[in-house]
Amino acid sequence: MRRVSGLAILSAIACSACGRPSANPACGITALAGATMLLDQFGVPDQTLTSAPRTVPAVLPVRLAAGPAWRGLVSMAADSSWIIRLEGTLPAASLPGFGVLIVSSDGTPRGVMLYVGRPVSRAPVVGSVTSDTLTIPLLALQTNTTGLEDPACPFFPDSLSRP
Repeated sequence: MRRVSGLAILSAIACSACGRPSANPACGITALAGATMLLDQFGVPDQTLTSAPRTVPAVLPVRLAAGPAWRGLVSMAADSSWIIRLEGTLPAASLPGFGVLIVSSDGTPRGVMLYVGRPVSRAPVVGSVTSDTLTIPLLALQTNTTGLEDPACPFFPDSLSRP
């Protein structure tokens, strides 16, 4: 019974991260599971990118895995790596250790997922994510997120992609 109530609480927290307080609990479960399954893509051949895309959008959504989302201002460094500056403040209790740029199968950057912990071993760094005084490495995947996210509560809301 404790496991079920714990899952319900976790789902409610993750649902509130979608920005929709009345969201279906499935949204929260999918947000948590989908963000976790994204990391599995580093083990799939030809999914890990060794460099950031050449086309740099001005803005990308940035989401803390199963948590809140912000706008990220994107620029390119002299070495062609990306620098993503978060607009907003990260929660002090869960500072991320790395970010993952998600690029769709057609090459379009969709957003950045932030994770607490150490970066995926042997994954190439394609840039950095900065917030206040924190700078973390940015890794990249080219993958399809269909089936990993709930369409009613996408990882990267369009509203955070607008310049």
